[in-house]
Amino acid sequence: MKLFERGKAMEEDIYKRLSYDPQHNTLLDEIDNARREIDDAYNNFQNASDPDLIDSYIYKGNAAWLRYRFLLRQAKII
Repeated sequence: MKLFERGKAMEEDIYKRLSYDPQHNTLLDEIDNARREIDDAYNNFQNASDPDLIDSYIYKGNAAWLRYRFLLRQAKII
C-alpha cells in the first residue's frame, strides 16, 4: 500500500490550477505567495532561539524555495 496515491488526475489538476489566466493571474499570485513564504521563513529563522523552531523554519524555507523554483519553471514554459 502506498502512503500517498498519485495519479495523472492529481498532476493534471495542479497544472490546470497553476496555468496562466490573464484575467486572474493565478500563476503570478502563486509565485508572489511562495516568495512571501520564503521571506517569512527567513525572518522567523533569524528571530528563533529554540532549536526545534530553527529546524522547522529551515524546512519551511526549503519547501517554499522548491515551490518557488517549480512555479518559475511553470511560468517559463508558458
